[in-house]
Order: sequence, then C-alpha cells, then structure tokens
Amino acid sequence: VPVSYYIHLDDFFVFSNSEGSLENLIANYQNGFTMSSDPAFESCKLDLSDESSLIIVGNSKRLKSIMASWFNSDLSNMSLGNYKLSAFQLIQDEGFAHFNGVVKKQKKRAVRNTIAELFNVELDADILMPPQFVTNHRSRQKDIVVQDINNSLYLISNSGKILWKEKINGPVLGKIEQIDLYRNGRLQLAFATENRVYVIDRNGNNVSPFPIKFNDKITKPLSVFDYDNNKRYRLVVTQLNKILLYDSKAQFVRGFNYSNPNEIVTQPKHFRVGSKDYIVFGAGDKMQILDRRGQLRINARNPIEFSGQDIFYYNNAFTTTSTKGELVQVRLDGSSSKQSLGLGADHFIDATSKTLVTLFENNLSIKKNTIDLDFGNYTSPKIFYINDKIYVSLTDLQTQKILMFDSQSKPIPNFPVYGNSTIDFVNMDADSNLEFVTKGESNSIIIYKKN
Repeated sequence: VPVSYYIHLDDFFVFSNSEGSLENLIANYQNGFTMSSDPAFESCKLDLSDESSLIIVGNSKRLKSIMASWFNSDLSNMSLGNYKLSAFQLIQDEGFAHFNGVVKKQKKRAVRNTIAELFNVELDADILMPPQFVTNHRSRQKDIVVQDINNSLYLISNSGKILWKEKINGPVLGKIEQIDLYRNGRLQLAFATENRVYVIDRNGNNVSPFPIKFNDKITKPLSVFDYDNNKRYRLVVTQLNKILLYDSKAQFVRGFNYSNPNEIVTQPKHFRVGSKDYIVFGAGDKMQILDRRGQLRINARNPIEFSGQDIFYYNNAFTTTSTKGELVQVRLDGSSSKQSLGLGADHFIDATSKTLVTLFENNLSIKKNTIDLDFGNYTSPKIFYINDKIYVSLTDLQTQKILMFDSQSKPIPNFPVYGNSTIDFVNMDADSNLEFVTKGESNSIIIYKKN
C-alpha cells in the first residue's frame, strides 16, 4: 500500500496513506490509549522476549489470517473470538532465528471508567465555535453542531457523518438553542449573529420568515424564554441597552417595556421560582430583576462591578461575581450580600441551584473544595448534571488536556484526555454510556465515549 503521510512521534516514525488516521493515532497516543495499556497485551507481554527482530501483534481476525496462511488451510469455521490479542516474534541470532508465539484466551471482563475515542471528523476549515450536542427529534438521540471560520454551520450525526453544511452571515453568538416552533415535536436550531436571528430546520433550511435582519448590532447571545413551558416562545434580542422580544412568527412582541440608558452586560435569563417569573441581567452597575412586562420585580439597589460572568440562581438567590472576586447575591426579598471568594479579576464561575464552581489562575473550587491545578491556560469550568451525578470539566489549552472532576473535587478516572476546547457532555445514543465532544486539531472534532 503506498504511503503519503508520516509523523515523528517521540521515538517512533509512523507511516500511513491517510492523514486522518495519523490524527487519530496522535490523539490516542496523547490520551494513553495505546497497546501498552491494553490488558490483553499486558497478558501476552509476560511470555514475550524483551528484544526481537520482528514482532507481529494481532486481534482474533488477524490471528485467523496468519494461521490460515501458515498452515495453508481454511480456518473460516474456527472460533477464535476469545483470543483477543496474540503475538509472534522472530529473534535473529547467528545463523539461525528463534520463533516465539503467544496465543491466549482472554477472559471477558466488564470494563468501567474507561475513555475511548469514537471518531474524529475533519471540517473544510478551522473551527470557530466549540462543538455542541443538539437533539435529533427523529431518533431522540444527539447530533453535533459546529461552525468554522468561514461561517459555515455543520450538522454532524452521532456516527460521524456530515449531514449538511450551510453558510450563515457571521459567527454564532454564544450557545445554539433548540425550539419546537410549530409545537409538533420537530426541533429547530435558534441563534443570533451580530445582524441576524436564525431559525434553521433539521435539513439545514431557514424556517420562514426567519432570519430576521437587524441594522443595529446584536450584542448578546439569543435568549429563548418559554414562560409557561407551552412552546409559546419569546426570542430575546439584546442591542446595547435595548431588549427586543419576537414571537414564533418573527413578529415584534409589544407590551414588554424596558427602559434604561445603561448597556446590558450579561445575557438576559429567565428563572421561574414558585409561581413567579424573573427576567434577570446586569445593566451598568445594577442587577435588573424584571417581570414579564419589563417592569422591576425586585429593586436591587446596591451597585455591582460586574465581572462579566453569567447570573445564576444559586442558594435561593440571583448570583454572580464582581471584578473584585466577590460573590454577589440578591434574594427574592430584595436583600443583597457580597462575600469575598479570594478571586482576582480574571476568573470564571459556573453554578447550579446547589453547586458553585470557581476558577482563578490554577485554583479550581467545587463546593468550597479547592484543587491546585498545574499552571496553564484554562477554559471556563462547566457543570454537567447527568444521572444524578455532578461532573465539572475544563480544558487546559496550553497542554491540550481536558480535565474532569466530581462534586467532591476528585478527578474522574482516565482523565485528562486530549482536546482543544470546552466540551459538551451527554448520553448521545441508545446505550448506557456517556459521550463528550471537543475540538481536536484546528479543523476537526473528536467524540469520546466514557464507559
């Protein structure tokens, strides 16, 4: 087979006729997913010589091929399924050669807490936004959406097939949302660029009358409010100090009257607490807490030097941080508090109703348990709540390593693994294992399976 590509990997040269296979090999090598860590090879190695002139290692299919060739017989009916890995050696000596073969049955054992790369998908240009999972309403499983630097948006199946690629007019702001615009179970992608609000269907087509075009710049990601969980959506567009609401027919919604000269500094969010709705965001140096009509529901009087982090509903209060590293909270009765967290200006937070995660320099804190990480260039930590378990993930872009911890700040086994962006983490298919997606090389995404 002619080879067109090669890599120099530590003490090895590896040749291939496929650039993609070498990229896969690099990722597996960086993650430690190599033969030396395979239990079947570890078992074989006990009976192998430390030095050899030639060594052939193969799985059960390769073993059958070798034996059929050597013994000149048809072994198609021979069952070798339990021979997970076998090895053959030739050791050259003066005037003769030793032959050594190891053919062993391997007991099949349940494998837990392992990480395996499922596939690697190469795009036509470098990646612009971290890949994220979206729901496939036909299969109820997950697909992947990602954008490249040419502003092309891709939908990729959970088997690695590019389903479509469509060019849009600019970078996607923030996260892509999903909505059921026609209330019939079919989901669409909803998002904003600087001058458009898009709604795109499963086949990559614009849903009429979208996109909505804007002359003035959209300054925050699109927010989607579903007040009563009845799919009567409000698409929320932020332009400096203005908030505009649109319905599913791209019609401007009247009756929401918010007026404030100060620029909106955090993405508007909707929280339902008890029977009341709260629309919350930062504007200027005040936390705005509004009702459905844009009127003040809670008057948060104390000024806040917003750090730029999102606002969360944590410990029964609307919560964010200041540039001084303070935890700032406004409660439903209007009272507020500030608590020093010992963070500098350049920090990150994420939160659920009961879990707070912070990152400053190399100090990661999960529920007040602090971990000293290696110094690096870290992405914002992300909390995932799956099957009643908390996972916290972040990526060191300097060393290209994805880290993951549990709610007690303990590392998840077999991390770190290779990656170049934040991850999205779900159960993407019909099995019981979890999967996560990340940016690999500059123009590729990697999907991993966690057993």
